Parts: sequence; C-alpha cells; structure tokens
Amino acid sequence: MIDTGKDRPGRLAGLAARAFVLASVAAVILPMPQYARSLGDDQWIVWAVRLSWVMLLSVGMAAVPLLIGFLARRRKRKS
Repeated sequence: MIDTGKDRPGRLAGLAARAFVLASVAAVILPMPQYARSLGDDQWIVWAVRLSWVMLLSVGMAAVPLLIGFLARRRKRKS
C-alpha cells in the first residue's frame, strides 16, 4: 500500500508522549546514587515515593495501550 501520511500526527503524538515519560525516568534515575546518599531519612522517603510514582507512570503508559489492544482484539473475535 501507499503511505499517505494521514496517521503520522497520531504516531508522532504517541512517540512524543513516550519520549516524555522516558526522559522523566532518566532525569530521576541518572543522578540517583549521589543524590540518595546525601538525603536524610525523611527526605529519602519523599524521594522514594516520587521515584515510585514516575516508575508507575511509565508502566501505566505502556500497559494502557496493551490492555486496550487486547480488549479490542477480544471484542473483534466475538463478533
């Protein structure tokens, strides 16, 4: 088939969202060893919760499209 480019904006938006999430994770993980050593106990707990939130957001961004695709495929097989 000939690529008309009609789906390109949707594809670029999806790639941009994934790149944003990956950049957020990298921004938190890269300075982690030096930063975590310099924190007190209370500050470390807050940092760990923030890191968990970013990781869960990343997993969620990957899981939601997979779940939607699975449900759409299952619904298509039933009809």
